[in-house]
Formats: sequence, C-alpha cells, structure tokens
Amino acid sequence: MNTKINQIQEILCKKSSTKQQVFRLTQDIFRDLKMVLRDVEAELAPNLVNDAPHVEVKYSDKGDFEAHLKFSGDTLVVMMHTNVFDFDESHFVNNSAYVKEDPLREFCGMIQIYNFLSDSIKYNRDNDVGYLIARVFINKDQHFFVEGKRPLSFLYNDLEKNVITPQALRSIIEEAMLFCLNFDLMAPPVDSINYISVEQKNFMSHSSGMPTGKRLGFVMSSEQLDT
Repeated sequence: MNTKINQIQEILCKKSSTKQQVFRLTQDIFRDLKMVLRDVEAELAPNLVNDAPHVEVKYSDKGDFEAHLKFSGDTLVVMMHTNVFDFDESHFVNNSAYVKEDPLREFCGMIQIYNFLSDSIKYNRDNDVGYLIARVFINKDQHFFVEGKRPLSFLYNDLEKNVITPQALRSIIEEAMLFCLNFDLMAPPVDSINYISVEQKNFMSHSSGMPTGKRLGFVMSSEQLDT
C-alpha cells in the first residue's frame, strides 16, 4: 500500500474508531439519562398530589435522541447530538495533562439540556425560544465535563476527575431543574407591546399567546428576538 493509504488506514483505525466508540457510549448514557428523568417523575409526581394537585410532573420519551421532563410551567428538553466533537486548541480540555497523555480522550459525545416554557411545547408556538442550560460532554473513558449555567459548569469542569454515573446524571438533572425554577418569566415593559398587527393578533388566537421566552418576556417582532 502507498503512504497515503497507510495514513488513511491509521486514522480510520484510531480516530474514526474512537469516535464510533464515543457515539455508542453516549447512546448508552443517554438511555441512562432517560431512566433518571423517569425516576424524577416517579418520585415527584405522587408527592405533589395532595400539596400541589395542579402541578404536573411528566416524563415524555421523544425517540432515540430526545426526551422531555415537564414540571409545571417549565420543561427540560434533553437532546443527544449524533456527532462527536473535538475542541479548539485554546480550549481547557486540550491543555490538560489528562488529554495530552492520550489525545484520543478529547473526542466527546454531547448531550444538550434546554429550558422551554411548557406552554411553548403544549401550544406548538414555533417562534418561542428555549435556553441552553448545559452541554454534557462524554469521552471514550466515560469521563465528562459540563459547559453551561452555574453551578453546573462549576461543579463539573474537570474532565480527568469526573466519571459519568447514574448519580452524576441525577445531580445534573436536579441542578438544571433548580436553575429553571429560579429563572422566571419576566413581563416586558408596557411601551414595548403597545400595539400589535392583525397578523400578530391572529397568531395569538391560534397559539394562545405571542412568541415567548423567559428572558424576553414576550416579543412583538423577529428583530426583538435578536436583541
């Protein structure tokens, strides 16, 4: 075989094989994460029947790569990306002794956790926005780190020391839920919503509200969505 074919074969046997390993591992961990979401529903829902009978906690499986956990007005949307990721040279992962010892450790699968308003999903408000709470990166050795909102990014920022376990997944979900519950929908200034178009009125009638996101309150135009 010529030199280039040798190089291609080596890359396929090392890098590409590692990426396939990481993808399958991330799938297994995502299935474990779904079990955690089910457990949270099973634990919380019965305890709310008497004290908060109108507060719903409900798990929904949306296929191989997505799951939802609704808790009252908030919904966690948990999604597994089907690709495996590397990081920029300046990223802290690439500067760790752990990765320098074995560069294949830098390739990670990714699970994303978003916060949506439950009504956004219930009423199919396509223009509503959700907010990324956390990205969980997992490598071939089942080590992980989290990027996202504090305290998650603070608690889990050491790829070398953090090993993914059901307990770690439970902690991540609990912290994400607490973040959502403390991140409230804010009413926008009245001057920003002192008129609507007929199109917007019709949209409100059809979807039970204007396009809405927690940080935005609700918005009147696509331009305001970008601010």
